[in-house]
Amino acid sequence: MSITQLKAIQQDFLQELKDAYSDKKTSLPFIVHQISSKPIIRDGETLRSLVVGGTVTKIANLKKSGDSIDVLGKKEQQVHFKNEEDFLAFVNNELPDNIDVLALNFAYPIQPVFENGKLDGVLLAVTKEGGFHGLVGKKIGKEVEDYVLAKRNKKIKVAVANDTICLLLSGLTKYSFDNLAAGIVGTGFNIAFFLGQDRLVNLESANFDKFPQTKEGRIVDQESTQPGKSLFEKETAGAYLYKHFNLIIKNKNIDFPSINSTEELNSLSFENIPQVSDIAKSLLKRSAQLVACQIAGITDFMNRRMVFNMEGSLFWKGNNYKETVEKTVRQLVPNHKVEFVEIKDSGILGAAKLVS
Repeated sequence: MSITQLKAIQQDFLQELKDAYSDKKTSLPFIVHQISSKPIIRDGETLRSLVVGGTVTKIANLKKSGDSIDVLGKKEQQVHFKNEEDFLAFVNNELPDNIDVLALNFAYPIQPVFENGKLDGVLLAVTKEGGFHGLVGKKIGKEVEDYVLAKRNKKIKVAVANDTICLLLSGLTKYSFDNLAAGIVGTGFNIAFFLGQDRLVNLESANFDKFPQTKEGRIVDQESTQPGKSLFEKETAGAYLYKHFNLIIKNKNIDFPSINSTEELNSLSFENIPQVSDIAKSLLKRSAQLVACQIAGITDFMNRRMVFNMEGSLFWKGNNYKETVEKTVRQLVPNHKVEFVEIKDSGILGAAKLVS
């Protein structure tokens, strides 16, 4: 894509940000989160952090030490929750007797609710495999608190946020809030950033629709389970890029088998197969350029140097992907430095920051 086309997309995204910030209806959900301005745990106190989403659950004990958070121990388990009782019982069983504060990174669509000095979230839907259907419409943190109280007569405090917000919060372990943003560029796509020290916004920016869709993108959208939604994600994310490849190969009558993942697409881009490798490279490049438009738009909106805490194999492992994003961002916002970082244990650390 030309720099002129990319600049136009960036400006349209910037306008969407400004309109959403002014409470005007846009393609961006722009979900504002309030977090506690005071730590919920005391210095030297230990908390439990859980990362729940998909089949792998991460569990960690952490201790607040001044402004830092120390990971005391962590483990991962493959867990499938058949229903809400399974989930609540698991959380209860994984909470030691000597810990009264739980930070939950809950990778499902939730509506933030700030009350009693901490962030909670109402479960909106169950989009991944799992049996949380009985929790839809309920506050996850409060449900956990009530369950533990009923089962063990133990009062606890639970703070909850989704994976994108926790990714953003994990950046506070190394950077100042006023320069921080976070992006997930992997199977899916999303960006979040700080509006103020205690206010964050989850853009759900997969829904941005002010950009030219490709012919393949329109077909991918029509054949998806939710036509008309997450249009930007369907042009950029790993869950969909390989489908673009298959459609292009078919349309061009190229004798090459269909592929089943964007990981395969990435592998093909490193090879030297006539036509095929070039198509793979071009799809990765266009995705990176589009992602850069949103990053540049946020940088323009904030009007300052930015640090993006990034997560996702497409961003970090895609052929020339990170480099393309960096180059395009420099072209679009030459007056501001934009840095991309990866923070170890971001899921558990970000959750911990909800209470520390």
